[in-house]
Amino acid sequence: MIRGPFNLLIDMLAAASLLVMVATGYVLRFPLPPATNRTHELWGLSRHEWGTIHSWASLVLLLVLVIHLVLHWDWIVTMIRHRFTCFQGGGANGGQHAGLLTLAVLFTLAGLFALATHRSVREREVPLHPLNEPPGHAASVTASPRMGKVDFWKEIMPVFQASCIKCHGPTRQTSGFRADLREDFFSSRNGAPLVVPGDIGGSRLLNIVSGNQPGMKAAAAHQLPAGEILLLKTWVESGADWPAR
Repeated sequence: MIRGPFNLLIDMLAAASLLVMVATGYVLRFPLPPATNRTHELWGLSRHEWGTIHSWASLVLLLVLVIHLVLHWDWIVTMIRHRFTCFQGGGANGGQHAGLLTLAVLFTLAGLFALATHRSVREREVPLHPLNEPPGHAASVTASPRMGKVDFWKEIMPVFQASCIKCHGPTRQTSGFRADLREDFFSSRNGAPLVVPGDIGGSRLLNIVSGNQPGMKAAAAHQLPAGEILLLKTWVESGADWPAR
């Protein structure tokens, strides 16, 4: 194959791989942010599947860059020999030494990066997602709620803001529901109300946040940590007060 057209092909593949990485990176950061894998999709693909495309694009780009490096190896060795006086002269030996040094540097950097990533992984004390909790952990909230009332604005609303507002808020109302509006919890416009003050068994909200709502799509994705479920149960049992601000 003629060297010029082959170089052009390699450059085009590198550019295409880079564009795919940028596009999929945008999708993973904005349209499908973290915690939406089980609840949202884009053009028929979940966040996990978009992440797979992003990973393959990065591998293709890496392969293309290696091929590009091989095609221009003589030029790289020549530039190193010109820049470092220790490799000037010596004929072919000088070129071999320069090439070996370049390979050694590349492999050393790659090895240090791999070593640093594997040794730096740490397990978080608090899971990033409620699904990381041990099986059956949520079931423990069947115990009696704590005594006394809870402060809605200091204890309940922060739970909604952290876990619900992203998909059920001012900018996005999945299933037409907003977690920042009182009437969406207490009205029966979509069937039985989500919250029935004083009635734990009749409040669908508690089944939803426990991942036990029958017939609900992505029910597990709505499951909250045990402590937050217990807090919501206490709020409902104590009258589900939602005072005005």
